[in-house]
This record gives sequence, structure tokens and C-alpha cells, in this order.
Amino acid sequence: MRSYLVFSSMGPDRPGLADAIAEFFTARGINIERSRGSVLGNEFGMIILTSGKTDSIDSLIGDLDSLRASTGLDIHVRRTKAPAQRESQPSIPYRLVATSIDHPGIVHQICKVLRERAINIDDMESNVDYNPFTGANIFHMICHFSLPPTVKIVDLRSDLLRISDQFNIDIRFDAVVSK
Repeated sequence: MRSYLVFSSMGPDRPGLADAIAEFFTARGINIERSRGSVLGNEFGMIILTSGKTDSIDSLIGDLDSLRASTGLDIHVRRTKAPAQRESQPSIPYRLVATSIDHPGIVHQICKVLRERAINIDDMESNVDYNPFTGANIFHMICHFSLPPTVKIVDLRSDLLRISDQFNIDIRFDAVVSK
């Protein structure tokens, strides 16, 4: 039987961490279905959806202490369902892009609007970069979400426009026909 596992790790950044994790999975016959990794400050973090035979997943879980010891990473795992088994309602996929001079609360304000309308975030990333030409820290966010048919697009646009004006954030979103 095939099983799925979400694997997350974080620890001091150094070359070779992603390779050590991938080698650990490969040696146990575990497939990496989806992954995301990033250096944040001086830390490297990764989250990975894996799949494999149930006994291979069980073996991987039993061997995690060896990976912790060899990499120095904090590691957490959680069993999950196959992506196709995820319970979801009919919805339209959307992509939101937000840009602003950086200040606290941008992510919160956008996520709050989505939560208030029961909109599920599927994927989100944000970054702050220094712009040497303007001397400002520029915030940039990309968010993919699923818009249920019960939410009127005009109402969502109105809510996002309100926080755009209030917090001086350029917010755009459009339906995603294909990735």
C-alpha cells in the first residue's frame, strides 16, 4: 500500500542539506512528490510531501534520528493523504500578487480578507528585498488560493481594494487558467 508523509526540517544553513535529505529518502525508496526549501536568515527550512510503500515510510520514520544527527536539523513528520484524496469543494484557482514598501501587517491584512470569506490559501510566499535605487525595502507576495462559487468576485475585489488603499499595497489577482 502507498502512504504519504509531510516532512519539515529547519536548521543552520550549509551546503549539501537538500542533498542529504534527498539521499536519505532515495536510500529508503521514498519519492519526493512536492517540495519547497529556502534560506531564511541563517536557517535553511524545507517542507516536502513524500510517498512510498507503507513499510518504507514506517522505516523512514524510525530512521529520522540518524538524519537529525547527521544534519543537525530539527525534523517533524506527519502522515497525510494522497493529493487526489484531499477533500475540496468546487472552486476557481486564483493568483494574487501584492507589492508594497515593507511594513508590518501586510500578510495579516491579506490573509484576514481571505479568511473572512472562507477562501483557502493553497500556496503562499513572500519576500522583502532592498531596492538600492529607491533606498526602500520592497515587500512582494504571491498567493495562490481557491475561490469558492459562493464568494462574489466583486466583493473580494472591494475588500482587497479597501486594504490596498488603507495600507498602500498594490494588490492584483486573476483567475489561473493553467499553471
